[in-house]
Amino acid sequence: MALDSEAVEIRAFRGSRRTSVYREHVLSETAFAQILAAGERKELALLSSLDQYGHHELDKRKAAQLADEATSIRTSGELLDLDEDLTAIAEVARWCAHASADSWLKIEGP
Repeated sequence: MALDSEAVEIRAFRGSRRTSVYREHVLSETAFAQILAAGERKELALLSSLDQYGHHELDKRKAAQLADEATSIRTSGELLDLDEDLTAIAEVARWCAHASADSWLKIEGP
């Protein structure tokens, strides 16, 4: 079983690859695994396709989808103990999705 001290970073960038600003949310690997499992149970396309240990890069459209799926889990009440993480993930993803310039979101696990 993975240690809870391992972190997953969800970081949204705006700007260019050379100069960008970002917002991030860091959560435990255990919490991320629980969110992915809930996404699979609810048959949410993006969350059920992510690998817990992989590194993922999402475009604006996929970031918006991540925000919607995190909100869906949050409003279902299935993971009440992860409400703060789900809210933060949705906020970071929406910040990325609503950028007027180029933007992307990275998920980097342990």
